[in-house]
Amino acid sequence: SAGPALGVERTTVVEIVPEVAAAAGAHFSAWNAALLRRPDVRLVVDDGRRWLASSTDRYDVVVSDLFIPWHAGAGSLYAREMFETVARRLSPGGVFCQWLPLYQLTHEEFEAIARTFLAVFPEVSLWRNDFYPDRPVVGLVGRLAPGALDLGRVGERLAALPEWSRDPLLATPQGLAMLYLGDLAAARELIASGPLNTDDHPLIEFLAPRLTRMSAAGDKDWFAGEALPAFTDALAAHPDGLLPATDAVASARRAGAALYRYALAARRGDEGSAARYEGEVRQLVPEVVALGERASSVATLADARRTLGTLRTEQERVARELEAMERRLGELAGSRGDDP
Repeated sequence: SAGPALGVERTTVVEIVPEVAAAAGAHFSAWNAALLRRPDVRLVVDDGRRWLASSTDRYDVVVSDLFIPWHAGAGSLYAREMFETVARRLSPGGVFCQWLPLYQLTHEEFEAIARTFLAVFPEVSLWRNDFYPDRPVVGLVGRLAPGALDLGRVGERLAALPEWSRDPLLATPQGLAMLYLGDLAAARELIASGPLNTDDHPLIEFLAPRLTRMSAAGDKDWFAGEALPAFTDALAAHPDGLLPATDAVASARRAGAALYRYALAARRGDEGSAARYEGEVRQLVPEVVALGERASSVATLADARRTLGTLRTEQERVARELEAMERRLGELAGSRGDDP
């Protein structure tokens, strides 16, 4: 729904599962602004990578949604060949955003995907989608040519958003800057060297059994929670030219880091640290905090979208745990059957 909200001329939605597309139109119109009923939106039911490879159209923005990394075939959507296909379909000055579920990736898998992304896109920045400590989502944003972000223009576009699409955090350029983590292309040394994820060398696909085993055993070393700030702090320390070097931007970026640490402290029950980080956020970005605290029904819509995403990931987690339990019960039954 971001396309219509921003007033773009044409939006193409590609969904591989027909039932998902049907449900989006029939049951979720209240949350997606009746996206699929709009004349400026085209729905394509097909494999996204295959369809994009066969298309001759060019796009200003391509967004690739979240995928469960250990599902069969999902690794190919993080492959170099996929990213190269997207690069060929971008208009001059176009951008590509690949969302990554860090709560389903280890640091090693994240680095493999980031290395592969950097091998195709010379300009890569990293952005937060949220501040959830247990389920963080980030976006790799790639461009083929350098260029600074005009925050004045961003402010104009944000102010022109329709009511149904407004989010208190994204009401001002400073709120947007809170989500900016840094210029990954300028900090390549933070990504360990290693092989790329390609069709001929499907690294993510081969790592999937280990991920599944870790999930079943509860031994999760996902790139989330307390593991994330050390990397994001190191990234933020690198100079870059995407956002202007102003005091307001610097304050917003520090506030974003503090807000994540607030969430971490609140999760572990550290009330003193949580209060300290909350005070830091309030001091650094008082306007953003004020907008959030007087949020209207628009915030309710934004929260509903996040809640739906949380429910989906919880359903996925429960399904995985049930599958693991069934496997363990089967193994237990088999071992008992072998007893004399």
